[in-house]
Amino acid sequence: MKIKNRLIAVGLVVVLLGAVTVAQVVPGDSSTYPSVSIVNTPHNLNNYPGVSVPGNQVCLPCHTPHNALLSGEENVLWNHAETGETFVMYSSTAGQPEGPSKLCMGCHDGVTAIDNYGGNGGSGIVITGAAALGSDLSNDHPIGIEYPTSLPGEYNDPAGFAPGISGGSGVRLVAISGVDRVECTSCHNVHNNGLGDFLRVPLQESYLCLQCHIK
Repeated sequence: MKIKNRLIAVGLVVVLLGAVTVAQVVPGDSSTYPSVSIVNTPHNLNNYPGVSVPGNQVCLPCHTPHNALLSGEENVLWNHAETGETFVMYSSTAGQPEGPSKLCMGCHDGVTAIDNYGGNGGSGIVITGAAALGSDLSNDHPIGIEYPTSLPGEYNDPAGFAPGISGGSGVRLVAISGVDRVECTSCHNVHNNGLGDFLRVPLQESYLCLQCHIK
């Protein structure tokens, strides 16, 4: 009985230590942000039920070294089918998703098959649940908009954006046609899920929001 009780006590200590480790994310201290490789996230499509990628390749559904479906440096040797949806945006001043946002919506539109890459058409498996944003983006954070640097009393200088996971890029703007815009990848790091929801910096204490907004 004593041995059993000791084992239980040890187990509780381990659990508590684990909880402390999780709670030690300190907004503003990027050295405390955990890092989780894409291999162990939903963006590794081998982890998605029903999807089979030749050789369990992680990068192939999104990227290819040769014969990319989209040309140009900004399209990162893209290998996945583009979304064909027309989106309802947050405001009339926002353009349709472009650049990385359009690439993201190639899965998150909930219509385009997630394993439709390399021109294979896919199996018809689509994202479901909260990750399926659909074509109505009017109730989501605006994308496709110019960062409003003309309102210094309300928005921070992008030069002051804090680092993200492992000291890498935190919140970032995306230059499209010479204009710094807010896009999906402004807040999300698609290759690292250490902070959950693929966020670039923590959501605790509204730290993510306060990178841009002065409130």
